[in-house]
Amino acid sequence: MTLAASADDRLELASDRWRLVVATSQGGSLLACEHDGLPVLRSAALPAAPGRPAASACYFPLIPFSNRIENGRFRFGATSVRLAPNVAGSSHALHGHGWQADWQVTAQDGASCALSFRRAPTPDWPWDYRGLQTLAIAGDAVRFTLAIENLGAAPMPCGLGFHPYFARTAGTRLEFKAERAWEGGADSFPTARVAVTAPLCFGDGPLVVERQGTDHCFDGWTRRATIRDDHSRRTFVLESSEATPFVIVYVPADADYFCVEPVTHAVNAMNLADPAAAGWWALAPGASRSIEMTIRCATP
Repeated sequence: MTLAASADDRLELASDRWRLVVATSQGGSLLACEHDGLPVLRSAALPAAPGRPAASACYFPLIPFSNRIENGRFRFGATSVRLAPNVAGSSHALHGHGWQADWQVTAQDGASCALSFRRAPTPDWPWDYRGLQTLAIAGDAVRFTLAIENLGAAPMPCGLGFHPYFARTAGTRLEFKAERAWEGGADSFPTARVAVTAPLCFGDGPLVVERQGTDHCFDGWTRRATIRDDHSRRTFVLESSEATPFVIVYVPADADYFCVEPVTHAVNAMNLADPAAAGWWALAPGASRSIEMTIRCATP
């Protein structure tokens, strides 16, 4: 069984060239992202949560952490955290809370919307916070903003990220520059940064199909990636804010999508020797932080 957002929970944003479908009850996600009637982002199956059916989306927000927390456990000061499993069949905590939450619409017009959700403290996440998200069509680009606000009386650990699924064909190329990659892929938790080796180098824009199996975190990247297609001649440029010094690239085998995820922290940063150096935030009471991402059409 696959979860589908009802018509009442969907918002359509449009311009003369862009069309977005937002699902508020499905994690504040996108169900469609099209340019000139063709998909820029491609829907993919999301993992099922315990007691919750599987869903699909072409983008969702990562809040209050990205990627995976090993066995759902970490320490923050004197607090020992054990997150409840949120993906069926996995002992690790994945992608945070926002992608499985109901978001409320706080503002909207024909080309943009603002969403929010509130998460009260629970035994497995004893901090009170609010997530804020805006999705907007602005000229030749789609702009994403994601923010988190600490509503509690104590510092809160957290991080943010964006999780788009780009449409992929046999002629799709990905180009970005990064200084380092974290060792280890989907079946392990990386602990060291190494120089980018040839199989993980995207500096010259290789065909995405040639990088199947990539599931790595990079840092020292320029916060800019170019996606172009040799067949359609379409080119899109992803750019993200300074607060996203890491990017996760996922290229599954035999799929019609791939992921380029600007994030604020490395995989499992909260369990590394120096979480702060790996991007893990300690957000003061009453404080907020935000990140931005744009996907711009570079094709006339």
